Amino acid sequence: MAERLAGKVAVITGASRGLGQYCALGYAAEGATVIVAARSSQEAGPGTVEMIRQAGGNAFAVSCDVGDPASITGMVGTVLDRVGRIDLLMTNAAYFAPGTLSTIDMADWDRQFRVNVDGVFHAIRAVLPAMNAQGGGNIITVSSVAAQKASHYGLTKRAVVGMTLGFAAEQRQNGIAVNALRPVAAIRTPGWLASRDPAVLKTREHRVSPPDSYVEAAILLGMRTADTCTGRELSDAEVIRLFGKPGDYERFKTMNAQVWGDDAATRLAPGACG
Repeated sequence: MAERLAGKVAVITGASRGLGQYCALGYAAEGATVIVAARSSQEAGPGTVEMIRQAGGNAFAVSCDVGDPASITGMVGTVLDRVGRIDLLMTNAAYFAPGTLSTIDMADWDRQFRVNVDGVFHAIRAVLPAMNAQGGGNIITVSSVAAQKASHYGLTKRAVVGMTLGFAAEQRQNGIAVNALRPVAAIRTPGWLASRDPAVLKTREHRVSPPDSYVEAAILLGMRTADTCTGRELSDAEVIRLFGKPGDYERFKTMNAQVWGDDAATRLAPGACG
């Protein structure tokens, strides 16, 4: 096992499957104690936790419904009672509703904002007292290419990016880094597969990336401090270009050849973050 996150306590919401699970496994492999926070006890474990433990890592599950502020507060309290600190929060949990702006069911509209926006806000607010008390921390929100598009889901992600920038500006003086991470393109997850029509999936199969670069970017971003990188919305390609070892970017670009174009990480020059 590597040790890039050794000694860190990392909370990941929605870590029972998909990108949250991939990142939970990656964080644990780097030495972090991972808290798998998911909506029900069945989703919270033993799947991800057992996988981490079988690989020699340290993890435990805490039930958390990010659509319920009281559940978030309770989850954070449980973590602090058990391990005494939270060094890293990844607000991964999200809900993708079917339909368009003109057709989305109003209950789905409400749930999508309650989970994707309010849930992120309340999770960040819940960990801030502990991070301030311990002198710093790292918060990673999850953005999407959808934030650049005119969809109801994209609206929630655009709100998350704005929230990220706001918290970063307010918390930099307290030593807390706050950044948003997004994949360059779609990554195969149960949620992504379930939310698309099979006919559409078939046409986009060649545009789906493996999770490797996203997990590596999540690890690298989780190592940042308020002095080295905060208040940014970055793709996995950009994070690896900025903070990866020599040769990492080209290796992951080859792995993602179908979706990482020549300009995948040229928006930022090395050292421009922070």
